[in-house]
Amino acid sequence: MKVCPYKNDIAKCSLPSTDADVTMTFCKQCSQFAFRCADGRWNRAYARYCTDCRQELKKPAQWDMASGNPQRTATLPEKSSGDTLNYSEFVTWVANIPEIQTGDNLPGLLAIDGLIVVPNSREKKLDVYSIAYDSVQRNLNLKWSIPFSDKLTYGSTPIYHGLHLYTVVSGGIQKTSVIDGRTNLINNINRVDASQIKPLHGCAPLKCRVNEKDVMVVGVKRGMLFFDLAKYNGLIIGHDLFGEKSEPMSPTLCGQYIVFTSKQGGIFSLNMGTSSFKKRDLFDENRSFSAPVSVNGMVYFESISNSGHRSLERFDPNSGKLTKVMDLDHVREHNIENRLSLFLHPPLTDGKQLFLSDISGQVVYTYDTDRGVPLPNKNVPKNGNQYLFAPHQSIVVNNRIYSAHSYGLTILALGQNITDQHQTLAMGWQKVPSPIASPIQYGDKLFILCKDRLICRDYEH
Repeated sequence: MKVCPYKNDIAKCSLPSTDADVTMTFCKQCSQFAFRCADGRWNRAYARYCTDCRQELKKPAQWDMASGNPQRTATLPEKSSGDTLNYSEFVTWVANIPEIQTGDNLPGLLAIDGLIVVPNSREKKLDVYSIAYDSVQRNLNLKWSIPFSDKLTYGSTPIYHGLHLYTVVSGGIQKTSVIDGRTNLINNINRVDASQIKPLHGCAPLKCRVNEKDVMVVGVKRGMLFFDLAKYNGLIIGHDLFGEKSEPMSPTLCGQYIVFTSKQGGIFSLNMGTSSFKKRDLFDENRSFSAPVSVNGMVYFESISNSGHRSLERFDPNSGKLTKVMDLDHVREHNIENRLSLFLHPPLTDGKQLFLSDISGQVVYTYDTDRGVPLPNKNVPKNGNQYLFAPHQSIVVNNRIYSAHSYGLTILALGQNITDQHQTLAMGWQKVPSPIASPIQYGDKLFILCKDRLICRDYEH
């Protein structure tokens, strides 16, 4: 028995022994994550250094943030013995959340240091929960909320840095402590008139390092904003891509390049490796582009022509060359507007392969970026009369695609032959769940955000 860092010396919790090969654990008694230092001492999730020996805690790489899109706004925890999903032994539980008003492009789920950030569109805020356990049930405890004066959109997706969440709002950057939820507006930004900052509804920010500094990069109404998360210095690089009639999506980082795409067929690439931030532009008024994703030194995104033909495109930021690498349908997409509504999401990827669907969700298109070739198409088995593959509501973990939809959860095992398993998400509720975002993996848990509930698929050790 070890003394839990969240309790006093009298309270005891069953944490792993010092010789166990575990660097993090979840205390079910205290409903909190704990991390172990090199000498075996346990510390609370927010700690960066051991409170006893002062050694830096060896947390999983990039544990800070987890989301369904590791290439853009956040990163998944490093794979380790404690970060795997066992899809055949899931235990499902459901947490009540305020019903979400869909129709707006809302931020998805975000996990940070043992907290889950959930959009609350009715009250224009982000609700922050901790996972709570007791002897009877699992649930979520509301810790605090982040209020917004503007409506909640995809551009309201926060960036996590130094125990704070940073969110772009009209008139500046909103900073919130993850420890107590205190929020203040940063509007004194060096070299930037904060009154000119207005978030783009479909453009979530990117956290990256520029000239050895942690920087938040985001599209605003005037152009691309660089915001130094340490010194609050700012820089806006103006560009027509960010005009009133354009719809740039969330950027991706590819080597030393930051790349934006727009639904109007625009590409904006910025070389951060030069002192002048060299720019490169490409426009195609006959096509629309989805949000980009960076894989193996290239940028990929879906494209649809004005005539409805879909394809997967590859952009090389070094040369500026744009190449079609794969056609996606044998028939034209007639409902182009419906397809464009999905373009806020980049192609689904596991870091090596890209996965896209046909119009009906019946076929999985796979592109191997290592070899630079399309792989044979895979038909998704039916569940009743429904085809159940939705890339924009999916995540790839441990060589499996987890795809959430109103009929349940489809798990596709990748390989020579796609195999599938369908699992219900109804949980006995009267209303069928309606997933509205990509699932996220957080350690051995899979969270699925629905319109009126948050579902957790939890591996019971």
